[in-house]
Amino acid sequence: MLDSFARQMLYPAPPVPVASPPPAPLEEVWLDLPDGSRVQAWTLIPPTLPASAPLVLFFHGNGENLETVRWSGLFEEFGRLGVAVLAADFPGYGRSTGTPSEDGLTATGEAAVAWTREHHPDRPLVVCGWSLGAALAIATVDRHPEEVRGLIALSPWTTLAEAAAEIFPAFAVKAMLREHYDSRSAARRIRVPALVVHGERDDLIPAGQGEEIASVLAGAKTWVPVRGAAHNDLLGRREVWEAMARFLAGL
Repeated sequence: MLDSFARQMLYPAPPVPVASPPPAPLEEVWLDLPDGSRVQAWTLIPPTLPASAPLVLFFHGNGENLETVRWSGLFEEFGRLGVAVLAADFPGYGRSTGTPSEDGLTATGEAAVAWTREHHPDRPLVVCGWSLGAALAIATVDRHPEEVRGLIALSPWTTLAEAAAEIFPAFAVKAMLREHYDSRSAARRIRVPALVVHGERDDLIPAGQGEEIASVLAGAKTWVPVRGAAHNDLLGRREVWEAMARFLAGL
């Protein structure tokens, strides 16, 4: 369990209302978790999209929800890549029920993969995440080696504790955190093709952590450091989307 301070720091759900249903052309999906929680997700699948086009499962960062993802234009950016997209919120975020935790996020990843395989079994599945979402993406791919075609990790950390120690004193991290998000260990088991992108000037998760994740991945991988990019501006950089386009085209 996390104390209230640690929970606020790790899961600062934004006070931004999330619509139900979302504005067209987005469509709503509800993911049922084993503990009875329900997690809201939005999908964008253009009717003219070829049946063989990939489906990208996207997990956002810890300070976002589905509505802020929509505001940022990420659905349109993925649409320009010629893919379908399913973006899932976290338990306790937006309209989703439950409480955010490592177990809850892991269960969300499980339910999202199950939904994609039930409803779009013929589409290659690529799991993508940014920041905390990258940790969830890595954990999800690790748990589904036969169902996932590729991984995109944007600003990933090695472990939650090592990322937190860049911001807080080590004694405080040890006292506060009870969750792990050990991306390093999971990455060592991942053999699907992977793209790892990180801002060279990331002021929250050092680029060296992303580079280490890229180095330990067991399969084919591409490491893309983005010159001049920090943490929160990474997805606004055109070279990030160009790298993703090349990666997806090569699957």
